[in-house]
Amino acid sequence: MQELTVRLEMVFEQVKTARSVIGSGRVIDVGSDHGYLALRCLEEELADTAVCTEIHKAPARRSEMALNDAGYKERSSVLVTDGLMGVKLQKNDIVVIAGMGGLNIIDIITKAVEDNGTGVLGDVVFVLQPQKSNDAVRQFLASKGFNYQDESVCCDRNIFYNCMRVAYTGKSGTVTSEEACYGPVLLDKYNNGDEKVREYFVHLNEIFEVRQRSNPTVRSALEERRKNECK
Repeated sequence: MQELTVRLEMVFEQVKTARSVIGSGRVIDVGSDHGYLALRCLEEELADTAVCTEIHKAPARRSEMALNDAGYKERSSVLVTDGLMGVKLQKNDIVVIAGMGGLNIIDIITKAVEDNGTGVLGDVVFVLQPQKSNDAVRQFLASKGFNYQDESVCCDRNIFYNCMRVAYTGKSGTVTSEEACYGPVLLDKYNNGDEKVREYFVHLNEIFEVRQRSNPTVRSALEERRKNECK
């Protein structure tokens, strides 16, 4: 079985949960690097087929070799493309966009909506793991009508990561500064005593104390957190 880093194991668990809900279909791994996540999904029958995309040829070749060597040549494809360009979304697809900046994730989803329309999006689950700009991602998702199914966190080699599992509803909304910076589902988990999330929030508070000087959203989020913690 393909071993994954702690970070990718967190992402994999979100894919696993999504698959248990929506039924069989493809896994599309955007920016697949070595193809390890797609390979694991195929090994555990979480994907009928896997599609990996890479913007550069070298990492695409690595993914292709890993999948072919494991015997999944007939059930996988690797495309050299930007994000989801050239990939027509289908019902029950799980789209994973992990390990890249939040602004890149926003750009990829925006283009996917333009290319596919909103009709199919209600039958697609997105598993997102931004490396930065989480607040921008959450504001974007709310404004474009995506609903949270879950959020999770992990600490991998002393670095914290978070993962979002969302689906399109078409009902646009807003998030507070606190929700944008900390995560709406993670806030609920924090309030319910989730120790891992509580550790993550301690980490975020330390970072936000510095960022608030130049970021009004972060400053507002910290103010909201302090008020809510006092309730």
